[in-house]
Order: sequence, then C-alpha cells, then structure tokens
Amino acid sequence: MLIALLNQPQTPEYLKCPYGKYFKDIGKPPTCNPFAQVSCPPGFFCRGGPADQPGFCCKSNNPCKLGEPYSRNGNAPHCLGKSGISCPRGYTCIGTKTSSSVCCKVCENSGHVCFKGCTYRGESYFPTATFYNTEGERCTCGEYGKVRCTKPVTCRGANGKVYKVGETFKIDCNGCSCRSDGQIICTLIACPTKCKYFGKVYTEGERFPARDGCNTCTCENNGSVSCTEIACGYGK
Repeated sequence: MLIALLNQPQTPEYLKCPYGKYFKDIGKPPTCNPFAQVSCPPGFFCRGGPADQPGFCCKSNNPCKLGEPYSRNGNAPHCLGKSGISCPRGYTCIGTKTSSSVCCKVCENSGHVCFKGCTYRGESYFPTATFYNTEGERCTCGEYGKVRCTKPVTCRGANGKVYKVGETFKIDCNGCSCRSDGQIICTLIACPTKCKYFGKVYTEGERFPARDGCNTCTCENNGSVSCTEIACGYGK
C-alpha cells in the first residue's frame, strides 16, 4: 500500500498542499486561479505557481488533532482507500472527501481515530468545520463525525419586528444592527424633533404654509408648531 503512495507522480513544490488537496467539482482540469477574487470554496485557499500558474484548492487548516499530517517531501498526500492507497502504520485517513483527506496520527494508547470527518445531508466536512444548514442553523463538525447545530440567534425590536444576526436597520435617525448575542445596538445621535400639523410631519426648524394659506408655521424644538398671526385678506 505504502509503495503505491510513494510511486505517485511528484507534485511541483509550489503546488504542494500542506493539509491535503481539494479538487472535487472545481472544474476540468481541477485547478484554481491564484489571482481570482473567489476561486476556491470556503475553508480552502488557492495554491498557485510563482508565475501566475493555476494551482490546487488547498485546505486552510490542519485537520489532524495530533500533530501534522503524514508528509512526503513536505507535502501531505491525500489517501484514497478505494484506489488501494492507504496511510503508513501509526496513521489513519481523516476527511470524508477522497480528494482532500490526509493521513493523521491515531490517538495515543487507543489506536482509534481522534477526529474524523462528518457527513451531513449528503455533504462532507472536515473536523471543526462550521457551516449553515437550510434552516439557518450554525452547524459544527465535532468529534467522531457528529454534527451539532444551534438555532439561529435573532433580535426583536421594540416594534416586534425580528432581525437576523448582522442585519442593519434604522430606528429614527440612528443606525442599528443585530448582534450575535441577540442584542440590538444603535448609534446615539440626537435625532431632530418631529412636529405634526394636520396629518403631516415636519422636522425641527422646518417652515411651512399654515392651513389658512397666508400665514407661515415653524416646527419648534419641543415638538410644537408656532404660526404667524397675520390677518388674512379674502377679497375686497
């Protein structure tokens, strides 16, 4: 088994992934553009060449709980059980995607896997990976392949409206946002006073025609409306 692993074609140094390779559903050939703004899925980065050469989407974090993955010439080769390629003694294959799994050390004194990948609704995830399901719950791939999901946090405003975490909105003239702890935080700007005059709303200092058509009114800073008292002439 190990002979087959060592006889694989050598990967150029600049394309080697420290924590395994991911290239499923990335395209044919399975490469990424290191200068594209979005080229790899979340949790992976594009390992390209020094002269703008396309590369592979590499795992960003070490999936092994104990130390670094098994390395061959500085690279952690992925393990493919179906192809007969396995890990050397003392290591086990971690990760459920055959193209991104790596050989990790087994737990001391137990001989069992410390961490393994998770499968959730047909998708595979590395240990400690976080993601959101269709219900908006935040899920984490935990120990022994178990996925734990928590209900999404929301914020409820004084008007009864519910906001999602990170959502921004306005209350009067202040900008507000919903925090991850369910609290709403807002700026503390003193908003201009509002005045109501026959069904219309005016801001502090605003001048507008009185209802009689000849006088002028002003919205005062206490919310009241004051108007001039000029005698209006209605014809001769």
